[in-house]
Amino acid sequence: MSDRDLERNLTSIHSIAVIVGTMIGAGIFVVTGEAAAIMGPAVPLGFLVGVPVVLATAIVYSVYMSGPLGDHPGGAYMHISRTWNSTLVGYVFIWLKTVAFIGAQAVFATGFGNAMGYWPVFDFLGATEWAIVFLTAFYLVHLVGVDVFGRTQAAMTGLLVAILLLLGLPGLLHVDPGNFSPLFPAETFGSGFIAPFVAGTSAIFFSYIGFESLAQTAGETENPRETLPKVFTGSVLGVGAIYLLVSVVVLGVLPWKQVAESSTPLTDAAATYFPVGTAGIVAVGSILAYATTANSGYVAPSRILYSLGRDGLIPDALTHVNDRFGTPDVGLTITWGISVLLVATSTFSYALNVALGALVLMYLAHSLSVVALPHVNPGLYERSDLLLSPATLAAVGLFSAAAMAVFAWQTLSFGSIGNALDLLAAGRVGDALLANNVLLLAAWLLVGLLIYAGYRARTDGSLPDRLPLGFLDEE
Repeated sequence: MSDRDLERNLTSIHSIAVIVGTMIGAGIFVVTGEAAAIMGPAVPLGFLVGVPVVLATAIVYSVYMSGPLGDHPGGAYMHISRTWNSTLVGYVFIWLKTVAFIGAQAVFATGFGNAMGYWPVFDFLGATEWAIVFLTAFYLVHLVGVDVFGRTQAAMTGLLVAILLLLGLPGLLHVDPGNFSPLFPAETFGSGFIAPFVAGTSAIFFSYIGFESLAQTAGETENPRETLPKVFTGSVLGVGAIYLLVSVVVLGVLPWKQVAESSTPLTDAAATYFPVGTAGIVAVGSILAYATTANSGYVAPSRILYSLGRDGLIPDALTHVNDRFGTPDVGLTITWGISVLLVATSTFSYALNVALGALVLMYLAHSLSVVALPHVNPGLYERSDLLLSPATLAAVGLFSAAAMAVFAWQTLSFGSIGNALDLLAAGRVGDALLANNVLLLAAWLLVGLLIYAGYRARTDGSLPDRLPLGFLDEE
């Protein structure tokens, strides 16, 4: 199957909406309070520190997207597998990432369902029912055309950004510099500077994740090798500025202890200077944030399946492209079905625990791959339009990889291995997995490897463990 079966109907505006809408999730309305509980009024500094980390990771993607791989979907799978010339290496990391996106879909849908409770007029359905309606609506949007998805995403993202600017910009006039003194209060930094700052910055970093979904649209974007690298870097800077604006306003208007205790810090801050309807405006913004993130979230799993099918790692049936709409209908249906199942059974916590660790590990592997690219695959490296020197690539990639290693440690060290082993010994497998992210991640990886090995056996071992550039050689 060829990428030509996918229709290139996404413009640069759609691409910007995809990455911005994905990164500005509903967490922007609450994460400032959660971070304040860890690092006090230093939260804006944490957001500022996060920008170069995300920017470095985006540059890694841009290097790959500016070359031959930029014309094809698959994202990190394509980049890692083609760098190391191995389907297995790419498969391992993208397998972990796929469940992350599907689990996140269920989380966003559940958040939307809960948010609908703000308006009594919508109480004719419960939160779970609204979550399923939410998932189904965006499934249909994606099914009928990538251009429909793009226009829908652009409209919702534009309105979301307008709401954040409407609430945030006036707040700059009410910022009290005294709220940032001391910047590192003893209540949060008394035991030492490094641990609280790293923990807070790690929590903040997850506000930025998801931007790499843009790479999955490469097969459906006009002039992707020129468009996507610019969108990656420019959008990361733009979103970083929005996050910085919100955090400065919230911490500058309210004392940090009040922010730390609030479940709606942006609402509380804006209510002190915005004339009327702050809670309602924030509620609309929150729903839009869930919507823009979930709408983009349908892209990655379906396009990953498409790419895996093209390399012969899964049955062709899973890569089917709708004859009328030019969309990967089977992949979209699988994503919708699993997401609905996770919502209906309230088991998305398992997927969520895998999600964060899986994403940072994939970022880590991806960044290390670009460091190795000039040395292990110079032919692919030299065909990138964004041809950074090997030394520059090493500096950018290692900086990103080091940050991802820290974030991975923060994420995967949550919970007690000893407690998890005790629960396993008692036969409480589910509780043990939830008690330790490492065990849960390892269990899901084992499932993926069994599927990989099983399909290799069904195809008489004919799958290439070392693959040539294939279609890239035709260009």
